[in-house]
Amino acid sequence: WSIAVVQRHPELAATVFELPAVAEVTRKRIEETGLESRVHVRAGDAMARELPSGYDVFLVANLVHYWSPEQNRALLRHVRAAAEPGSNLLLADFWTDPTHTNPVQAALMAGEFAVHLRNGDVYSVDELRSWLEDTGWRFVEHAPLVGPQSVIVAEAAE
Repeated sequence: WSIAVVQRHPELAATVFELPAVAEVTRKRIEETGLESRVHVRAGDAMARELPSGYDVFLVANLVHYWSPEQNRALLRHVRAAAEPGSNLLLADFWTDPTHTNPVQAALMAGEFAVHLRNGDVYSVDELRSWLEDTGWRFVEHAPLVGPQSVIVAEAAE
């Protein structure tokens, strides 16, 4: 995600926050693209400690489906604690309608998650909207991405 964004927008820089094992792979991938001066990597665990602060936008991509609603609220609180009022949060995942049946591909992922993940599931935009309100974020919009995923945009509340 970060590589694609900085390639398209030369005025931007990014920091990737990843688990230590993934961070090392990420560093190598960034070096291969020659973008190490604009895409930095910080190792850590978003659920275990304080997150880095000072960023305009926080992207949480393909994580929400791994965790329970309670764990997701905790994650949103961690990110909110690192975000200044007015910062944006982008949540890319398999968001569904309230019945969890559309889009169909996202709904089918629920079966995959039930088999392979301890607490994960697909969640609806409405569920996420309530989590945002509970954790200091303001829902801005929901927009489709290519394929079964979509993105929810939120703003850190004052």
